[in-house]
Amino acid sequence: MHQLYLLLNEAGLMFKGQSDQGEVDFILLETYEDGTTHSVDVHTFETLFKDVMGNPTYEALSGSHTFKWGDTQCTMTAEEMGYQKYFGQWKERGFI
Repeated sequence: MHQLYLLLNEAGLMFKGQSDQGEVDFILLETYEDGTTHSVDVHTFETLFKDVMGNPTYEALSGSHTFKWGDTQCTMTAEEMGYQKYFGQWKERGFI
C-alpha cells in the first residue's frame, strides 16, 4: 500500500484531517459539484483491504474481502462497499 499512498499523495488525493483518533491521513475519493467531498481515513481503508496490503492491484482490490468490523466478521466485494468506481478511476490514472 505504501506505493499506492505515494501515488495518491502525488496526485493530491491524500490529506491530513481530524478524526476521533486525532490527526490522521485521509484518501480523497470524490469531490461533488457543491464542493463537498467523500473521503476515507487510511485506518478504515486498511481495515477493509488489509488482505491485499502487500499487493494492491486493481484485480486484488476489486475482489472479495474479509474483515472484522467491530465484533462482526464481514465478507464483501469492493462493489458492495462502494469502492469499485474509485478503483476504476485509480486504474485509469495508473495508480494501480
